[in-house]
Amino acid sequence: MIRTALLAASLVLASLQAMADDRLCRSGITAEDAMRIARDAGAGRIQKVECDDGRWEVEGRDAQDRKIEVKIHAGDGRVLTVERNG
Repeated sequence: MIRTALLAASLVLASLQAMADDRLCRSGITAEDAMRIARDAGAGRIQKVECDDGRWEVEGRDAQDRKIEVKIHAGDGRVLTVERNG
């Protein structure tokens, strides 16, 4: 019984967090803003843009044709990480 209650409570909290993250994606910076910020961070050719967990994830290629992923805070447009591979 206690395990069931704890599981239910954790599911509710996870659902509320997902709703808050989704709201941040809709009310914060736009996908176009995220692409501009990613370009400023080195992404030359953008291949994918999605908002997940309250951050924009922009994937593409940089000027040296390496894979690049730029993660951007969906609320304020702050660059969180820039990863390059290859």
